[in-house]
Amino acid sequence: MAVVRIAPNDLDLTLGRLRLLPDPAIQAMAESLRSKGQLSPMVAAEREGPPMLVDGFVRRAAALRLGLEWLTVEILALTPVQMKTQMYLRNRERGLQLIEECRLVRDLVESDRLTQIEVSDLLERHASWVSRRLAIIRGLSPHLVSEGAIGRLSSGCVRKLALLPQRNQEELWAAALRTGLSPSDTAFLVDLWAKAPSAEAKAWLLEQPVAAIATARGRPQPPLDLRLGEAGEEARRALETMGRSGLRIVHRIREGLGDIGPEGREMLSQTRRRVGVDSGAALTELDGWLSRGAP
Repeated sequence: MAVVRIAPNDLDLTLGRLRLLPDPAIQAMAESLRSKGQLSPMVAAEREGPPMLVDGFVRRAAALRLGLEWLTVEILALTPVQMKTQMYLRNRERGLQLIEECRLVRDLVESDRLTQIEVSDLLERHASWVSRRLAIIRGLSPHLVSEGAIGRLSSGCVRKLALLPQRNQEELWAAALRTGLSPSDTAFLVDLWAKAPSAEAKAWLLEQPVAAIATARGRPQPPLDLRLGEAGEEARRALETMGRSGLRIVHRIREGLGDIGPEGREMLSQTRRRVGVDSGAALTELDGWLSRGAP
């Protein structure tokens, strides 16, 4: 065991794929680092090449935001399974988010070939705890799992989504993003979907989630901006969603994407080309409509 000083960018971030780094947590940590300094060392595993970060992903992101040159890191001799075990145990007091726990359990079972009983022993949890998280991650759409914003949702909402067909999960998530629903409203929308009596009712929930939630809660719907109308308001919200998504991408790239291999880079490249074409076509269509002026 050794405690050393390491530059934030000189760490292997492979295990970061199991974590979510909410911006509020990073900002709070940045303020703590600025006012108090680093109170405890991060933890990394000794290996050939850069040490592999095990605990301290939020601190590292906060250090980058502040432009810090060095961080104190405790270097331990750990096996791959021990790295993941330590990632969980060292965060038990604060608690990982449900989706992080699910990712970790699946990785130990599917990548490290451990039984669920072995995982429960390592993480010091009951076997049913492991089984439930494995069921959730296997039931969730891979697209939702890769979408970091799902971490904003309550644990109950994530559990309910996992019970739905994956196509319906993605439709509900897209509707929530398109209309800028809060996490609590997204959870309510999922509940409404599960109770909807017909395909027509479910279609309305997807098309008009804000109105559906207001109606179900007995609240008056927000007044329609007469300058836009219903269709114009939907287009405006979709544009705002595009903007927020773009900012998330910028933030994620600046914070680092971790150690992505050639296949992963090609996947990102293909997705970027496809989204570039789709978003470009949408903006071109809107520009054309705007240039034509009022009918």
